[in-house]
This record gives sequence, C-alpha cells and structure tokens, in this order.
Amino acid sequence: MSKNNLKGSFPKVPKEFHDKLSETLNNLPEREEGFNMINNKKYKLPFKRGLAAALVATLTLGTTAFAVGKIASIVGSTSTKATYTSIPTEDEIKKDFKFTTTIVDEFDNGYKFDGGYTSNVEGLDENNNVTAKSKELRIDYKKGNDEIYLNTADKLIGESDENLKIVDTYGDIKISYLESEYKFVPVDYELTEQDKIDEKSGKYIFSYGSDKVEVSEFKYLSWEKDGVYYSFNAQDLNISMDDLVEMAYEVIDKN
Repeated sequence: MSKNNLKGSFPKVPKEFHDKLSETLNNLPEREEGFNMINNKKYKLPFKRGLAAALVATLTLGTTAFAVGKIASIVGSTSTKATYTSIPTEDEIKKDFKFTTTIVDEFDNGYKFDGGYTSNVEGLDENNNVTAKSKELRIDYKKGNDEIYLNTADKLIGESDENLKIVDTYGDIKISYLESEYKFVPVDYELTEQDKIDEKSGKYIFSYGSDKVEVSEFKYLSWEKDGVYYSFNAQDLNISMDDLVEMAYEVIDKN
C-alpha cells in the first residue's frame, strides 16, 4: 500500500465527521484525490490513480470520548483492490482484523454487498511519530450507480465530538448522525462575499484543491455495539437519515 500525506485548511466543525468524511471521499472509485488531517485542518489535492487512497480515523459516538496520546494528524491507506469480493465469514474477519462483525449481504432498501476493503490508520504526533494504529474493515454497498460505505473497527484513533447528534436509541445502542455540505474549490480560489457569508453561517464547509467549484452533501451515521464501532457514509445520495437508521437496525439485528 502507498500513503498520501497532504496538508491544508478546514473551518472548525465536528472533528470526527471530517475524519471519516475524508476516508469516504478518498475511496470513491473514480476520484483522484486524497486528504490528510493536520490539527483538524484539511487540504484536498490530486494523486495518481492506482495508489492507495489517503484516509483518516474511524468515528465514534458524540457522547464518548477516546484519545490515544496527543495526536496532531491522522493518516492511513486503503487498498484500491477489494480484500473480499464475497461475504467473508466471521472466522475470516476475526483472523484478519482481530474482531468479529457479521456483514449484511443485502439491505431491505436494495443496497447490496460490493466488496470489503482493509484500511490501516495511524495517529501521528507533531513530530510525525506514530502514537496509535488501527486496522479497519470498510464494506461497500451498491444500488444501481449509488454507493454507500460501512466502516467497522474495534479501535478508535482521535477524539469524539459532542456536536455529533444522537438521533435514535435502539435497545441500549445510541445512534448518532451528522450531515454537511462541502464546497470544493481550486487552490487559488478567492472567496466571494457570499462565500464568506455562507462559510460563517455554516451553510458550506470550504475545501481547497479541486479542479473546479463543486458542492457535495455528506451524511454520516454511527453507533457502537459490543466494542465494535460502525459508521455509514454517503455522498450526494437521495437517502434520508431515517433510511440510514433503518439500515443500522439491520446491521445491529444481524450481529
């Protein structure tokens, strides 16, 4: 696997959402861009197709704090080739990831398993020394041309944020949700007066480094069960929070 280590800037909004959002973007099949989180700041820059995508840490619930040392940046790699092309068994997952999770083959809303990927994440201090490591399993689901990602891990790197809103409780499991709109702009882009208003109001989160100006909506849903952390990530999909919650129910009930 290769790594991309990229720097940049980010407005201040919930940290873990940006971390997981970065992973989601980096693993979209047709994109050629990477991210790195440095002190809660982000920059988006191109990288060559075929290299492993840059990514960042797993999210946790907004009510639970988790920290490993003093982490200044979170980087990692995800292979562009699927680790699993068919549903792995619990034994296979336990052998490869040291934790167990049962995978849903197809959700009631039509999203079907489309591959499982291994992600290796590292937390670095200000001197780029590795202070924490995590090996994660990302499951891709497709319905037509739409894709959604489910990330699972038994170890969290970084800290959670209380701004992640708990939207449902299923049994004793708290489910949290956050969505945001990102406006991607070129490196030399100068914010207009309207942009400054939108940034200040929180309408858009600006990220620099794209070839053109484009807006994307990202949705994130997370929960924890039996020491394993889960999160759904969706970009520009016509899927509601309630739809994602229903999908979470199916994963929880399957385990």
